[in-house]
Amino acid sequence: MDLNLQVMDLSSEDEAVVATAKRDGIAVLSTLLTASELEPIRTEFDQLHLDMGKGPGTPGVRDSISGDAVLAYPHLVALYSHPRIIAVAQAILQEPVPWAWQIKTNRYTPEHVGVRRHTDGVVGELSPPFTRLSMAVFLDDIDAVSGALTYVPGSHLWHFAAVDQPDKQSPTQEQIDTGDYIPVALRAGDVVIRVPEVWHAVIPIHHMRRYVTASYMTRGELSAQMTERIVAERERRVGSLDHVPEDLRPYYAVD
Repeated sequence: MDLNLQVMDLSSEDEAVVATAKRDGIAVLSTLLTASELEPIRTEFDQLHLDMGKGPGTPGVRDSISGDAVLAYPHLVALYSHPRIIAVAQAILQEPVPWAWQIKTNRYTPEHVGVRRHTDGVVGELSPPFTRLSMAVFLDDIDAVSGALTYVPGSHLWHFAAVDQPDKQSPTQEQIDTGDYIPVALRAGDVVIRVPEVWHAVIPIHHMRRYVTASYMTRGELSAQMTERIVAERERRVGSLDHVPEDLRPYYAVD
């Protein structure tokens, strides 16, 4: 697989998204998708969950589907290599060909208690800065009354190793629990760009909350525990990529 792809140009709007994500840990690509573009994506999303035996949704349950099962649904899978999303990932990770190591759908069916305060970093371990990035394309409106993502701006930086701070310690769960969280309001078609280490949570959910998400990473140095975590996924993807849509292949390939 040829990974010598050209780095995509950023618009001034997306340059601001990159700067905000690096500073705060979260930024929003507003209205990436129009209402007409959302319609077939929602249809495929719901069909995927039916096909995988998840049904129309059970109150209080989070349903997730990941891996190759998603690849058969073209409108969903196209989001993982969307040019604007890839361009932002390239800029934040400083990686010409980010590796889409995880592709996934998530559905929270109301009434749902939400998600506790946490980090997707490893508590007790510092990591190299900006080696991972998550994106989530939301298919439903999210607001401060139902399902809002909340986060602590800048908290991701406390998880990064720093040469000039050799004694730096990773934040504790107690610190994460007592952070000053703020909400993010989202419209269907918006995309959340998130540095995984940022502290975040989800308030109680009273309306269906569906989104299509991917986790990208650099192809170089990672934290110790992340390196261990992805060994199986790297091994699984070695071999033919004929089943992977062409636009996604460079980002899906291990090397």
